[in-house]
Amino acid sequence: MPQHSNAAEPKSSKGLIAAIIAVVVVALALVGAWVLVANQPEPVVENSGESTAMGVVDVADDGRIKNPIDWQAYQERNPSVYAWLAVPGTEVDLPILQHPMADEFYLTHDIDGEPDLAGELFTQMLWNSKDFTQDAVTVVYGHTFEDNSSFKDQMMSTLHNLEDPAFFEENGEFYIFTPDSRLTYRIVSAFEYDNRHILQTTSGFSDPAVLQNWLDYVQAPDSLNKNARAIEGGLIAGEDKLVILSTCTKPANDAARYLVVGVLENVEETV
Repeated sequence: MPQHSNAAEPKSSKGLIAAIIAVVVVALALVGAWVLVANQPEPVVENSGESTAMGVVDVADDGRIKNPIDWQAYQERNPSVYAWLAVPGTEVDLPILQHPMADEFYLTHDIDGEPDLAGELFTQMLWNSKDFTQDAVTVVYGHTFEDNSSFKDQMMSTLHNLEDPAFFEENGEFYIFTPDSRLTYRIVSAFEYDNRHILQTTSGFSDPAVLQNWLDYVQAPDSLNKNARAIEGGLIAGEDKLVILSTCTKPANDAARYLVVGVLENVEETV
């Protein structure tokens, strides 16, 4: 049998004791970490509004589109939220609000009613209902900010991507979600216009002849800064429903606005 030296025995005992201590220390560290995590408060996850997927949505078993917006959460936060705009190829993926009394409130206030230079996207109660299939023309307003601004990608700023003819050609639709539907719009044109209040100066397009003149115009705007696509059969008063996205020009010009005009193509029920 091999001989053991007395010198080796204390060395082995120390090693064993050190190993046991190390195991205990690791175990205590793991227990401590678990207790620390277990006692942390649940993280608060805010609805960032990034759920629309720009028209790429899930479909339920019955074939209907799954509505991607948490309407209950938004309307509990602010009942003025009634629709959602998503424009593929841009950062416009945002709620649309309508104040029940002050038409321009969301020009300078955020979704929580706090003063905010960025504002929100909004329509005006005086001129538009909340039913996009009812009004001949609905105007949705939102800010544009300069590239050197901290708000440069917010609100409607990136609608100006449509100034590029190639981008305009490749991105021909936008979407509006409501609590029970998805509306698909074909982009007819994007162009600079003057600063007239479109619905006020046309009396809300109550005259079919005035409406038809406008439909003809948006298919062939006379602006130097414009992109337009042909609509088969043309736009017809009394049949077609438009949404106009209205924002500032870039660079800003108080006498002008940048308009993106879409015609309603399809309404799909969501769940």
